[in-house]
Amino acid sequence: MVSVFKAIRVLMTLGVGLLIFLTLQYLSGAQGDPSSSISQTPIGAFGPGTGLPDGYVEDAHKLADADGFLAHLKAVTRIPGISMNTVKAGCDWDSSEQVNFQYDETPKWVREDRTDGELDRRRREWHKFILNGLIPYKEHSTSWEGKGIVIVAGGAKGREQIKVILKALDKAQSTLPVEVHFWDDEISPADQQQLTTAWNRVSFNNLKNSSAQNIVKTEYNPFVHNYQLKTAAVINSKFSEILLLDSDNVPVMAPEALFDSEVYKEYGTVFWPDIARTRPNNPIWAITNTVCKKDEFEQESGQLLVNKNKYFYHLQLAAWMIAAEQSKYYNEFLLGDKDMFRFAWHALRTRFGKPKKWVKTVGMVHEDIYCGHSFAQHHPDSWNGSIAFIHAGLTKLIPKDFLVWQRTINGGIFQAYQAAPDEEDWTTTQSVGLKIDELTYWSMRPESIKFVQCNEMRGLKSKPLDEVLPKYDAFFEEIGGYTMLEEFFGGKEP
Repeated sequence: MVSVFKAIRVLMTLGVGLLIFLTLQYLSGAQGDPSSSISQTPIGAFGPGTGLPDGYVEDAHKLADADGFLAHLKAVTRIPGISMNTVKAGCDWDSSEQVNFQYDETPKWVREDRTDGELDRRRREWHKFILNGLIPYKEHSTSWEGKGIVIVAGGAKGREQIKVILKALDKAQSTLPVEVHFWDDEISPADQQQLTTAWNRVSFNNLKNSSAQNIVKTEYNPFVHNYQLKTAAVINSKFSEILLLDSDNVPVMAPEALFDSEVYKEYGTVFWPDIARTRPNNPIWAITNTVCKKDEFEQESGQLLVNKNKYFYHLQLAAWMIAAEQSKYYNEFLLGDKDMFRFAWHALRTRFGKPKKWVKTVGMVHEDIYCGHSFAQHHPDSWNGSIAFIHAGLTKLIPKDFLVWQRTINGGIFQAYQAAPDEEDWTTTQSVGLKIDELTYWSMRPESIKFVQCNEMRGLKSKPLDEVLPKYDAFFEEIGGYTMLEEFFGGKEP
């Protein structure tokens, strides 16, 4: 193998200008036509002085099925690891820029970089899984078919949230089947009957069962968030093309249109963005051999499109990262399932699709006081860009008395939105965060209610939601959203 220093000497004979150009190209990993209407996630750098191993496929997302990836996956495990310094060079934000990082400076890994030795050991662990631990695609490729929606939920609250989704699908004239995954007895036979009555295309899968459908076994801990159920649900679903949907996420268009989008057809995936970014020194970048990306936000997995026939092995890596054996380590710097998908794709050097537009905040407004509580996600194609989902966040924490007052007296909770000045430029920074609304305008405020929590894009004015999503508040009431919030949430943590 040609040494790093010999390679540099060769480049220097070609001129300093060319050296600088190639170095910048190497660090950025920039690929693809930037003017393309289809968003691309560039492949990261591969390590100093290395070529690409035999079997590596540059446009791996174009491979036909999971077994078509096998040579590529083996090649990926032979790419030398990159250092933390190389990783951080990709995201050189100025200290004055207001970048919304997922973690503050409290965790030790934020203050002190993990050693390259540790990162290399962790990298070799997932390499070993890819080489020796994958469930063969050909053994299960006939176990699933068609398109459908997968929801993980449980209990009375989950049941009522699913009812709202089913009514929204009916209003959108969707015909997609829905598969509800749950653990043990969290969705009772009576609950199943209620949901089947509401939508005759509903089926159920108990992830605890040792049935043939449950290819990947998982565990459950009643004392923590069980994010691993979502990755297990996708793999164990009877559908081959899946819209994974959180139970508090309302589709406002027929989801069939998303499977027909240019982005999904090109990549076989759509991963939607969150409001925060992954820190440049987050260990996951180096573990997955990926240079930090300035044009990338964390993933918001309240909705996700994936073709399981193409990405059966990628999904297994995502599930492996969040499984009990690994989750204690990875959950130190990743939040559950939300970024396991994204970094599994990065690790396996595969581009994923993403929408052209960044997320909007949605909320209520009183004079100049804006209180965001939900997020609007968009149709992935640039020519469309209309809102596809309203994903609740803080709505579940709005106190019931205030919720009733806002709905009956003050025009509802879905009144306004905020959007970044340029929603299609993901390299720019926009300060987003939480704030407290002390409800000084609410003359009927009881002493027991001190405030509501809100999110906002700081420094931006809100605009009427009807401009981009007409009459959504009335729609939310019509599908039972307010009833669900008032009877089953009303300010209590779900």
